Amino acid sequence: MTPGFPLFLTLCMKIFGSDVYGLYWIKVVQGGLTALTVLLTFVLGKQLTKRYSAGLIACILVACNGAFPFLSRFLLTETLYYFTMMLFFVVFVYAWKKDTWWAHALAGALFCVSVMVRPLLAIVSPFLYLPLLWHRRQCLKKVLWCAVAFAGAFCLVALPWWIRNMVTLGRFVLFATQTNPIYAGLAPNVQALGLKDPGSFMGNIKLLFKLLWERPGGTLYWMTLGKFEIIFLRPIGVWIMKNLTTLATHITLYLGLLGAGIVLLLPKARWASVVFFVYLAASFAVVPSARYGLQYMPFLAIFAGGLITFLVEKIKESRAQALA
Repeated sequence: MTPGFPLFLTLCMKIFGSDVYGLYWIKVVQGGLTALTVLLTFVLGKQLTKRYSAGLIACILVACNGAFPFLSRFLLTETLYYFTMMLFFVVFVYAWKKDTWWAHALAGALFCVSVMVRPLLAIVSPFLYLPLLWHRRQCLKKVLWCAVAFAGAFCLVALPWWIRNMVTLGRFVLFATQTNPIYAGLAPNVQALGLKDPGSFMGNIKLLFKLLWERPGGTLYWMTLGKFEIIFLRPIGVWIMKNLTTLATHITLYLGLLGAGIVLLLPKARWASVVFFVYLAASFAVVPSARYGLQYMPFLAIFAGGLITFLVEKIKESRAQALA
C-alpha cells in the first residue's frame, strides 16, 4: 500500500507517543485537519467561481456534514487525504492562474503527497494540463516548462518510495501493488459468481467485459446505480447531527451534480467539471463504500454553491428588471 498515511502516523507517534495519550492527540490533529479542509473548500470555491458567497455556501455545506468530524475520530486515511487533496487543488488552481514554475512545482509535490495517501487521485493527472496547453498554446514553451516543473516535483517526492521498493522488493512499484479493490468491486459478491482475482489491472478489465457479456443487465446496474446508492446514499455512523448531515448531504449531492453538469456545458469552465467527473468515475471502478463518497463532497459543495449563487443573482436581476 502507499506510504502516506503510515508516515503520518509515524510522525505523530514520534511527537505524541504511541500510547493512549498519543493516539488521543492524533485524533485531535485529525480534527484540526478536518477544520482546515472546510477552510480550503471555501478558498477553492472562491478561486473557481470568483464569488465569495459561493465559497461560503460550499464550506457551510461541508461543515454541516457530520461524517467528516465523525471519521476524524478513527485512524483512517480519509481525514488526511481530504486535507492533502484540497490543499493540492487550491495550490494547483493558484498555479494555473499565476503561471509561475515554482507554484506548479509545489502543486506537483502536493499531488504526489495526496497520491501517496490514496492513489485514486492519480486518475486525473492526464487532464490537469490539457486545458492549459489548449488555452495557452501560443506560449507553449512556458506551459510545457510549468508541466515539467510539476512532474519533476512529483518524481522528487516519490523517489524515496520508488528506491525503497527497488531495494526491498527488487522491482519498480509506482504507487501500490493492490488490485483486489477493483476485483472486489466487479459484483456485489464476486465469490458467489465463482470468480477468481486475476491479480492484475488488465486481468480485472477483461473480467469486467466478461461479466458485461454474460450478465449485462445486472452488471450495468451494479456498476452505476448500485454503487451510487452505496457510495452516496448510505449513512455513515454519525451519532449526532444526523438530520443536519442528511440534509447537507442531499443538498450537496443533487445540486452539486446539477451544477457540475451545467458547468460541463460552459467552454471556459468546462475543465473543472471534466476533472471532477473523471475523478468521480474512478470510484465506480473499485469496491464501493460510503466512506469513498466523502472525497467528492467538497467539490460537489462548490458546484452547488456556484449554482445557488447564480440562481440568486438571476432572481435579483429579474426583480430589478420587473421594477424598472
